[in-house]
Amino acid sequence: MLFLYLFLTFLISLALAQPVQVESIPAELSPRKAPLVDFNAARGDDPKKLGTLNLEKDKGDRPKSNTPDLYIRLDKDFNGQNRAHFHHKAGYRRAEYHALKGQTKAGTTYFITYTFALDELPDGLIIFQWKEYKANNDKDGGANIPLALEIRNNKLEFSHTFKWKEGRKVQWSQGIKTRTEYKIGLEILAKADGGYAKLWFNGKPVTFDTTKSQTLTGNMFPGQSEPKFGVYGGQDVQVDSYVAQVQIGTSKDDVDQTYFN
Repeated sequence: MLFLYLFLTFLISLALAQPVQVESIPAELSPRKAPLVDFNAARGDDPKKLGTLNLEKDKGDRPKSNTPDLYIRLDKDFNGQNRAHFHHKAGYRRAEYHALKGQTKAGTTYFITYTFALDELPDGLIIFQWKEYKANNDKDGGANIPLALEIRNNKLEFSHTFKWKEGRKVQWSQGIKTRTEYKIGLEILAKADGGYAKLWFNGKPVTFDTTKSQTLTGNMFPGQSEPKFGVYGGQDVQVDSYVAQVQIGTSKDDVDQTYFN
């Protein structure tokens, strides 16, 4: 009996003497920040996630909510897919969402993703504005629309307004077709002095015609510039735009990486 007790004691002491192997715990990764704006039609998101509704019939006639001839709503596109449907009938001016109203900050870099398709391509139709709200006059040295994506001659044009009196100047253009989805990626450093913009079209970086580089420098934040998505202008015809996705973040990691390949 004593022998058995001593033998068991020996085995226990031997086991306790063995080094304990502890698996290292990996450092916790920093969580990916949620985008400031994150709209995805395929998820069934309400377009209200985009921001503040801006509808306009004639100039200054601004309905507070959708009408049969002027609306933004979750709908089916020409392929039966869920999309945010931006619509104005002929003669009407605007169906847009104003994102980050009063929230953009000077010195911040914004990354924007935007997928759209159009049923019509009327001249003068603006589908994206980086719109100025404080210094949008000559006195303050600003610009009404520092950056815009506009349809003209069946092309998508990216324009920049350097100064109030100069108007928008085209920096790049690309032929597009109706009922075809296009993906836009934007990087904007919101600064009046030393600001810049970069553009990606269908995942590929754009070289600007004016700078012969992939960076457009200029006044990108005259006072308070904010993004708007939808349809503005093109009043001669009925306009329908179908938007699959919009995201806005302050880091490229915050948004869909496929827009920035």
